Amino acid sequence: MIVHLVTSKSGLKNSIDSLRRIVEEIHNSENSLARDWIEPAYARYSKPADSPRKEGEWSSMFKDNMEAIAKSDVMIAEISDPSFGVGHQVAVAAQQKKPILVLRHRDADKDSFASGINDGCVVYKEYDDEKSLREIVSKFLEDNDIQSKDMRFNFFIDRQIYNYLRWAAFKTGKTKAEILRDLVQHEIDKQDYRP
Repeated sequence: MIVHLVTSKSGLKNSIDSLRRIVEEIHNSENSLARDWIEPAYARYSKPADSPRKEGEWSSMFKDNMEAIAKSDVMIAEISDPSFGVGHQVAVAAQQKKPILVLRHRDADKDSFASGINDGCVVYKEYDDEKSLREIVSKFLEDNDIQSKDMRFNFFIDRQIYNYLRWAAFKTGKTKAEILRDLVQHEIDKQDYRP
């Protein structure tokens, strides 16, 4: 499963140990990060004075985050330090119906843009130590493991495709869904797609 992990710039500085635990738990549960950006960003921001941004760096960062959201299966947002940017990413992922874990340290400010999103795919949790953080992340990843679940989505077709699927289902004894899965799997194999 691919996980997109987000936090604010100040969250990166203030919550680096928690972020490292989250990354460790993601890897321990045999999942991967959509972007492995935490350590390089921390190294950059822990310098005495931030170097000025290069032209186009913000747009590049925005593009990288939107691509990471698109390719991820789930998102984890650490919001102990509020950030409009993190809230925006949570909103984009919620719009795409991605399961989202929003984490906040128990002592952190409770007022955050990301904490105001009421959506069935967003889960809010507070942690107070390394053990509770690991348990929360582990449970979230386990509950949303797509390897063990079939995914569902709506698919609109025209009459010709419907008639074909009905005919093929009758001829093969398979369901229409099985026929579509076989066709898509054939295309995946033919194109040698690797997520």
